[in-house]
Order: sequence, then structure tokens, then C-alpha cells
Amino acid sequence: MKPIALATVALAFALAIANPIAAQQVRDETRLTFEVLSADWDSLIGGALKLSDDEAAGFWPLYKEYKKAKGELWRKRIDLAKIYLGSYHDMTPEMARILLDQSFDIDKDMLDLEMSWAPRFDKVLPPNKVVRLYQAENKLEATMMMEIVRDVPLAK
Repeated sequence: MKPIALATVALAFALAIANPIAAQQVRDETRLTFEVLSADWDSLIGGALKLSDDEAAGFWPLYKEYKKAKGELWRKRIDLAKIYLGSYHDMTPEMARILLDQSFDIDKDMLDLEMSWAPRFDKVLPPNKVVRLYQAENKLEATMMMEIVRDVPLAK
């Protein structure tokens, strides 16, 4: 990222954190959905996969590592939404473009991460369960995103 763009994003992030309006724009339902899904995520994934004991022994340590890496990207996505909300009313066209580019970068990084981990999961699970893993994650993430997008207005 260019130094000017990085400085702009850092400034907007600082303003967003300090901006109580951004915090107020996140509904209680969004927070609750996030908390429930976060707390129950592993049991929902495990329930969808129906792992044997041998599969579970190979899968869960690997999944813990994957989930940590994916969580970092989700935090970036949430931070970006906070920046957007915090700068919504006085967003410049340049800032809007920077945020859009950042969103593309996060989406690309997320896809790269998922693609790079699929072969690792193939080593501990049969292909149908690897597919089911990604399907279950997509459904859970879509549920979270549905709540988040309700709080994020379209750009002016």
C-alpha cells in the first residue's frame, strides 16, 4: 500500500474508533449474532462434518491454525467496516476508493487463504468433508455478513 493511502487509512481508523456514531450504528442483533456464532462456531462446524475419531484427531489441530489465520482477515474486514462507518458522513472520493481497494485486498487474501488450506484439509479428511467444511463456513460467514451489512449504509 502507498504511504499516503496507509496514512489516510490509519487516520480514518483512529477517527472511527474515537467516533461514537460508528459504535452506535452497530445494532444489538449484529453483536448478538456475532457472539453466538463465535461461541458456537466449532460445534457448528463439527456438527456439519460428523467426524470420526481418527478424522477429528487430524482435523481439529489443523482447523485451529486455519481459523486463527482466517480470524485475522475477519478482524481486518471488521476494522474496515468501522473505518467506513466512522468516516461515512465526510468521506472523500479518495477515501472511498482506498476503502474499496482495501476490501478487494481482504477478499483476495481470504480466497488465497481458503485455497491454500484446502490441500491441507485433503490430507486429513475425505474430499466430500472438505467440501462440506467450506460450505458450512460459507453459510456461517454469510449469516454474519447479513447482520453486518444491515448496519452499513450504501456510500453517498
